[in-house]
Amino acid sequence: MLQVLKRDGRKVNFDKNKIKIAVLKAFEDVDGEETQYAKEKSRAIANYVETLEKNLTVEEIQDIVEERLMASNRKDVARSYIIYRNDRNREREKNLQIMKDISEKISAKNVQNQNANVDEKSFGGRTGEATSAVMKKYALDNCMSEMARNNHLNNEIYIHDLDSYAVGQHNCLSLPFDKLLSNGFNTRQTDVRPANSVNTAFQLVAVIFQLQSLQQFGGVSATHLDWTMVPYVRKSFIKHWKDGMTYIESETCDDEHFCKMNDLISNDNSWFLEEHPSIDDKIYGNHGEWASAYDYAYDMTRKEIQQAVEGMYHNLRY
Repeated sequence: MLQVLKRDGRKVNFDKNKIKIAVLKAFEDVDGEETQYAKEKSRAIANYVETLEKNLTVEEIQDIVEERLMASNRKDVARSYIIYRNDRNREREKNLQIMKDISEKISAKNVQNQNANVDEKSFGGRTGEATSAVMKKYALDNCMSEMARNNHLNNEIYIHDLDSYAVGQHNCLSLPFDKLLSNGFNTRQTDVRPANSVNTAFQLVAVIFQLQSLQQFGGVSATHLDWTMVPYVRKSFIKHWKDGMTYIESETCDDEHFCKMNDLISNDNSWFLEEHPSIDDKIYGNHGEWASAYDYAYDMTRKEIQQAVEGMYHNLRY
């Protein structure tokens, strides 16, 4: 049985129906319908190829079909077949190129590390780069005019972040951390409550950065993170103050000013927010024994801030 050598090196049995279909399509493109003459001509060409006594490549079979059509009185159909063949070859070459690009990225044969945050040799880096190659081709072939596509390929213009072109561009965003930390947010899987300490706030900053990075490409920034953290530093200070006060609080609370201050600290944070500049006078001026609680809260808050910032750095870097 006649065999055909495919472009990928495989050998398959000859199927003359494929020749019939290709020739009929060329006739239909010209005539607009499937005529009896077209059926007879396609059958004759297919039968002729079948009578050859040597194995053929796909290209050799297509050359024979072109020659037989050109030898007939339907050279217009021959031109249609040639155009169809060229279009198929061009499409096939595109597919072969994308498969080559994907293979190169998956095997890390051409590591460029275009993104400083991504190691292209890692599992995630290789799969990400392979996906990028597919998305770039999709954008070029389906999301822009032929002129824009050719201009990009010819380096007349450059489409930045081409692999994200098809799904929309959201590059370089400043996140509203003030709102997210004070109101909480949703991660699709669960609701995250507002932060009530500086440690929690910095943990949530790392979480928000990571979540947003999965939803877009490009930079994610915080424009005034130091100012954003002020309310949460105060919240942590108040918590530590309460802890410190438990060691010096009197059992009877017979000092009216002491009871008033302790009640404000326990139930209302506004005293710290509104009168923070005079905190030393309130603590040291009238009741020096409270200084130990203040010093304890101050030291513990500083330690919490340092640990929280280090934790955020580690979460974002690794």
